[in-house]
This record gives sequence, structure tokens and C-alpha cells, in this order.
Amino acid sequence: MGRPKGGAAASSSSKKPKAKPKQRGGVDFKKYKHKVGRKLPPPKNATNTEIKSKSIVLPEQSMASERTGMAVNKRGLTLRELLQQTGHYNANVRRAALNGIKDLVVKHPSELKLHKVAIVEKLQERICDNDKVVRESLFSILQSFVFPSLKEDNAISTRSTLFLLMANILNGMTHLSMDIQLMSFRFLELVVINFPSSFPRYAEQVFNNFLAVLSNDRIHLQDKSKLNSVLNGLGHCLSQVAFATENGDASNRLVHNVSGRELWKCTLDEDNSGSRAFAMSNILTKLQNLIQILVNSVEVSASELFAKSTIDAQSSEALLSALHCLDLICKICIQEVKKPQMKFGRSETQFGPEWLKSSLLVYLKKLWGVNRSFHEKGDDRYYVFNLKIAEIFLCLSACMDDSMFPAEEFCQFVSSLLSKVKALRNKDIMEKHLSPLIISIPDLVSNAPDDSKGYLLEAFTDAFRDCKVDCKLILPYLDSVGKLLLPEKTGILFTENDSGLEYHGVWVDELPGILLQSIDKAPSVTKVVLELLLRIGQYFPTIECGNMHSFVKLFGVKCDVLEPTILFRVVEVLQSTYKAGNLHITEQLSFLSLLMARFRVHPGPFCTQEDSQTSSNLITFKSLNHLILTSLSDMGDGSLVLELMWDNLSKEIVRVQNRAQIPSLHNMNGLFRIIVTLDAGTCKLMNEDVIKIIAGYLIDAAMDLSKTIELGFQSDKTRVFQYFIKPCIIIFCQNEKVLCCTLEMLKSFATGDDNVLSSVAKLKCPDLSHRICLVTTIIVFLCNDCKLHKNLSLGKSAIKAILQHTRHLMDSNVPDVTYEDKQKLRFAFEQLKSKALQLNCWDKSELENFSSAT
Repeated sequence: MGRPKGGAAASSSSKKPKAKPKQRGGVDFKKYKHKVGRKLPPPKNATNTEIKSKSIVLPEQSMASERTGMAVNKRGLTLRELLQQTGHYNANVRRAALNGIKDLVVKHPSELKLHKVAIVEKLQERICDNDKVVRESLFSILQSFVFPSLKEDNAISTRSTLFLLMANILNGMTHLSMDIQLMSFRFLELVVINFPSSFPRYAEQVFNNFLAVLSNDRIHLQDKSKLNSVLNGLGHCLSQVAFATENGDASNRLVHNVSGRELWKCTLDEDNSGSRAFAMSNILTKLQNLIQILVNSVEVSASELFAKSTIDAQSSEALLSALHCLDLICKICIQEVKKPQMKFGRSETQFGPEWLKSSLLVYLKKLWGVNRSFHEKGDDRYYVFNLKIAEIFLCLSACMDDSMFPAEEFCQFVSSLLSKVKALRNKDIMEKHLSPLIISIPDLVSNAPDDSKGYLLEAFTDAFRDCKVDCKLILPYLDSVGKLLLPEKTGILFTENDSGLEYHGVWVDELPGILLQSIDKAPSVTKVVLELLLRIGQYFPTIECGNMHSFVKLFGVKCDVLEPTILFRVVEVLQSTYKAGNLHITEQLSFLSLLMARFRVHPGPFCTQEDSQTSSNLITFKSLNHLILTSLSDMGDGSLVLELMWDNLSKEIVRVQNRAQIPSLHNMNGLFRIIVTLDAGTCKLMNEDVIKIIAGYLIDAAMDLSKTIELGFQSDKTRVFQYFIKPCIIIFCQNEKVLCCTLEMLKSFATGDDNVLSSVAKLKCPDLSHRICLVTTIIVFLCNDCKLHKNLSLGKSAIKAILQHTRHLMDSNVPDVTYEDKQKLRFAFEQLKSKALQLNCWDKSELENFSSAT
């Protein structure tokens, strides 16, 4: 057998594969090529197993429906969710949560009111947060929302909340991070401002932390704003201690050497000052260490300022804050030194004057050199630094002696500060910082050497004169002027040889001008000036200083020298002040009666209608009289008002009646018109001394009338006499007993009883005929008023006795009664008998027995 031709290789390369023949009788499924991952369509013969049904929706099953009606912020989160997010590990989430809480409480204030305790308990964890923005946001929320709401609540749960808050603040003060430390002091300041009564419990620990942070050099080398933050907080804490120390007797118990549990029971009622107590023995030790640190800080800050060409605001504020803290510490120490040394188990020398000199004053000596350096600078802020230093030493002036600080040198220092007030360019700085110096002037003057008082008062007086009424310093100036002018209130008394006495008149002369300017510009100043003028007028009669003529000029016998405009405004403004409830009614009543009694009317007690038109003084008094009576009428029930002012009123009546010179009938008339306006029928007039005053007043008026006319009446003079007796007529109409008693007193005067004589009558001592003519003049004028006829009838016996005595003098041969006198008596007799016939008590036949002899 032979091989096939070509072989296998030839057959594989030369021949193509043959197509398979189609099968007969069957068809294969068509194959599709699909891409990877593509879903295959279901086969045509696939069975659909899908089940279709309607959904059943149950209520309250979705998250959206769960929040319906709930308080959410703009991101849809509830308070609970936001509080949970404040503890998130991511700082951005914590920031967003705090912003969300702020948004939520603004939109829904009730959430804060209901959950404020839970909010504080959760947020206080963020006090020591590592993120600065988180801490600032927390501070803002507490300051603007949480603390104002907490102050409205006094619940015990709130107290425990503050306990937790203070625990975290104290923890933050000792944190390793300086930023967290400083921020914790800001949180402390916020708590002390809003809840001052919560501070005493932690005072000792807080001052320890202040000592630690201020001893750290890093805070002085960093931004001054951080130092300011600490010093501001220290200032608020020291203010609480100073307040408690100053008011420490009954209202604020200062407890020494007691345990923390016994020390203080926490409360949120900041007005309940009795709950505040400090362990002062421990605190004073801390303050002693703080003094040294603060003085060193002032020295460092001062040297830094000298090295700079200009003063930056942060450095200036840091220095002022340090000086302010020193001032508060000095006030605290002074108050403690003044207290009994053996109280609360303290030794006699533990915190006594010797301790003050050996600890406090030793460190403060360094400030004396600093003030001299500041004195050479011209910037207003250096002047303020010296003001603060002066304020510190003024606080200590009572404890200093010449061995520590020369008193004369210190007075010169204060005088130089007052002398530079005019040159200050920044008035806001002046008004803010100069007030304590001005208020301290009276105490400094009282303790200053005699040689130093002169230039000290001169500088004070010049500054006072230059102060405008719209300046805030005018009130401190007026306060100091009042203390210097009223020695009975302050104990500052200048003798005749004292150099300070000459300035009294200058100060008083300034008051009317200030009053006139302040009426429209500064109502508060007007009130103070008026109260000062009132006090000067009230206490002047008891001041034993003969040379204080300026007091007389205002409210003594020469108060009429005031301009009418000022005088009327004094009454109007004081009346408005009384109506507003800012002036006690007894003070206003005393002022009105004093003014009515002390205004001297000139040129005399009588003047014609033409004279009154040219006499501005009389017109002024009549206007003042009307204004005072109107003011009294507006003060309520007349009888009650008269009851309140009766003592002062009666004293002024007696004082006017007993003047050595001619009594002012105008003043007496004004005082009687006060009684008539308030209660003419008062039973207080039924007093022998008062009846004597009324009778003496009528006699004095009749005596002045008889100077120029006899019993023949001239219209002008009689009109003036009627003006004077008018208030008496009103009293007699409403009180017949007063009329009868007065007639009896006039009868006694007419018959020779000198006990009825007023001061004028005693000086002139008129004879019997003249007395009868005076009494007849009075009774005739009374009989001319028909309204008095009924009451005059009750005094029939007195009138009868006067007629009988007159006829006796006419008929007898009394040596002192001349023929001319008898003619006057006859005329008086006929006048009185004619008027008696008009009364209802007598008929004509009864009076025939009193016929005069021819």
C-alpha cells in the first residue's frame, strides 16, 4: 500500500474545511452574544410570579411625623440632639451644635425656660474645650441667654447647677493651656457679675488662682488684652469683697476662720446680702501677696509706656486695671483695720494699723515714684494714671503719717491735679476718673495741715467755678461743697482764723447761678442744688459761725436778694420734686414756711398803692406768697398738712414776733395766711402763747397805722391795715373761741397789762390812752365785717370792760391823762359804742349807761 500523495501537511495547508451539511429534520436554538454584566431578558416561556398589592401606611411611623409639634432649630434638630452633639469628637460638629442651640432658644424661648438647668449641666463641660471658637460660643450663650434666664429663677436646682459650673471654671483656671486658663477667668467674671452671692464660697480658691496666673511671666509677655481679661475679673471679685467689707456689720457677716461648709449657704438672691460672707483672715493674706504683684505690674507697665513714643490702648487699660485693683484692696484693708481687733479670734496686731504700715504701705511707696514720672508727661492718660494713684493714697490718708508720706507734699500733689483740670482735652476721661478725687476733698481738708488747706481749697474752688452744669462732675462738686458748708453734718468746722472760711461765700454765691442754668439743661442738678439750698436754710440758725454771712444771703433775713426768677423756680421745682416722690413732705413744708418767714419786705411794712407799683420787692413777696399758698393747697388735706408743719410754723411765728427790730408784718401776715389756707378753725390756735401772738400782731399793725393818722381814717392806709388783719378775720369767723380769747387779751392790754405787749409795744411802751385808741381801732375794723357780728357778740364782756375803762379815764383826774388825751379817748369811746350798737348782744337802752360825760 502506498502513502497518500502530499501527505498530511499538504492536505492541512492546501485544503479548506468543508462546511457541515445542514441537518435535516430539526432546528437548533438561536444563540445570542451578551455583554458582561448585562441583565438577561426573561425567557418567553417564563412565568410571572410578581405579586401586586396596595401598601398599608400606619400613623406615626416616619421620622418626620415624630418631630411634628416639637421645637427644632433651622436644621430640624431638637434640643436633646443638639446637646448630645456638643460632646462630639469633631470640633466642627460641636461648633454647629452650639450655634444650633442659640438658634433654637431664639425661636423657642420656652425651651430655655423649661430646660435651662439641663442646658447648663451639659454646656459646662465645654468650659475647658480645646477649641477656641467653641469656648467663645459657649460664653456668648451663657451671657446672652442662659444667665439672664437663671437670674429669674431662685430654685435649689439652679444653685446646684452653679456649683457644677464653678467646679469646671476652677478646673479651667489650672489648665495646662494658657488660653483655657484665661478664658476660665472670663467665665468667672461672668458668674460674679450675674450671681455675686455665689462668689464668697470660692473666694479663697479664686484668689489663689489669680495669684498663680499673675505670677506667670508668660501672661505679661503675651498680648495685653489677655492680661486685661484677668485684671477685669479680679476687679469684679475685689468689688464684691469691698462691698461686703464696707457693709459688714449687720447686713454682711464677715466670718473669720470657719470651715467652708459653715461659711456660706449658697443662694441666687443677689439682693439678699446677708448670705454673703468671706473668711477675711485667709483672704487678707492673699490680698497682701496680690499687692506686691500688682505694684510690680504697674512698675513694669509704666517703664514700657515710657519706652514708647505713643500709648497704645491695651497697655493703658492694663495699667488702669492694675491701679483699680490696688485701690479696691486698699479700701478692703482700711475697712478691716477699722474693725475691733479682738473679734472672731483675731489677735490685736494680726490685721491692725501696724500690719497695714508694714505690709501695704511698704509696697505702695513705689507708686509715689511712679506718679512723679507720670507728672512730667503731657498726655491726658498720664493725668488719669496720677488720678488713680491719688485715689489710692486718699483712701489711706487717715492711716499715713509724715514718716511714710509727707502730708504737705501729698496736698500739693492733689492741688496740682485740680489745677490741671482746665487744660484737659479729653472731657470724657476727665468726667470718668476725676469724680473720686473731688468727693474725697472734704476728708482731705479736714486732715490736712493748716498750711496746706489754703492752696488746696483754692485749687478746688477754681475747678468748681469752671465746671459747667451739663458736666457729670458738677454733682461730685456739689456733694463736696455741701460737706464743706454744713459742719454739723460732716464735722468739718472752720474757725474764724481758718484760711478755709473765706471760701464759704464763694461757694454759696455760685449756687444761684448754677440753679438758674440747670433748670433747662440738667434737671438732676437742679434737684441737688435745691436740696443743698434747703439744707443750708434749715441748718443755718444752729451753725455757730458768725462770719458765715453767705447763708444769710440765701435763706436768712436777706433771702430777698435772690432774683425773683430763681426764687419762684426754687418753689416750683421743689414742689415738682415733692410730687414725684423724691422729696419728703416734712422737708418741703419746712422749706415753704422758712421761705415765707425769712423774706424781708422793704422799704417798710406799709406802702401806698403807688409805692407798691414801684417796689419790686413787695410785688415779688406777694407773688411768692401766692405761690407758696398754692403749693400748700395742692399737698392734700389741709388739717393734716398743718399738723405736719405746725412745729416749724409756730417757731417761725415766734421768731418773727420776737425780733429786736420792727417785726415784719408782711412775714407774719404770710404765716397767718398759711394757717388760714390749711385750717382756719384748727384747735391748735387755742393756746395762750398763740393768742398772745395774734393779739400782739393786731396791736403792732394798729400801732403802725397810727403813726401818720389818728382815728380819722385815710383810704390808702386803711386798705393796707385791712390787708394785714384779713387772715385774722377769717380765723375769727371760723373759731369764735379764738376771737373771744383775743378780745380778752386786748382788754388786758388796754387796761395796762404789759404781758400782752409785743416786742414793738415793749420798746415804745405806749401810755394807757394810746393803748385804748389802738384797741379801739382794731375792734372798729372787726365790727366793720358783718360776718363777725355773731362771734363778736360772744365777746360782749370784754368790749363792755373796755368801754367802762375808757369812760373811767375820761371822768377821773388821772395825772397821766392830759386834756388832749381825753379828747382822743372821747372820740374812741364814741366810735366803739357806735360799732357796739350794730351787734346783736346790746340794744340802745343798755348802752345809755355808757354815755360819755360832757
